[in-house]
Amino acid sequence: MKAGKLLGAVLVMVCVAAGCGFNPMLAVYDDNAKIAGDTNTYNLSNYEQVQSDLHFTASVGKMEGMDTIWVLDAEEDMTVDITYQLSVFSGKMKLVLIDPEKEVSVIVECDSEMEETVQSTLDVKKGNNRIKIVAAENTQFDIDMTLSAGGLKELG
Repeated sequence: MKAGKLLGAVLVMVCVAAGCGFNPMLAVYDDNAKIAGDTNTYNLSNYEQVQSDLHFTASVGKMEGMDTIWVLDAEEDMTVDITYQLSVFSGKMKLVLIDPEKEVSVIVECDSEMEETVQSTLDVKKGNNRIKIVAAENTQFDIDMTLSAGGLKELG
């Protein structure tokens, strides 16, 4: 009987210790089903951001998980111009476009400083389109992004 109680106590301690170390944000980075979902989940600290019209800049001391930063409810299929520059100081991050069918397309994935600003065109479909920042463990980064249509959302 004592051995059973001791084993039970050890199992409880192991489960508690394992549970305390589990960070659900870390499981998001490579999971397109979670990324495509309507919710956001993140750990975010030491950040500053500025938005004006369709220009977004942020300096993030630490982020893990994902957050929606842009939304466009397109009345028809169209293109949107995007200009961005990223600097990742630790970890890795990506910008993804999620279309109305919840298909995830990587716009850019980065684990270092980008030398130059990138200009590109996004093909968006009729319906709800979103861009999310997705960050791996302990990611520190700066982002500067401008879009030609849609609406920006605050990080965090």
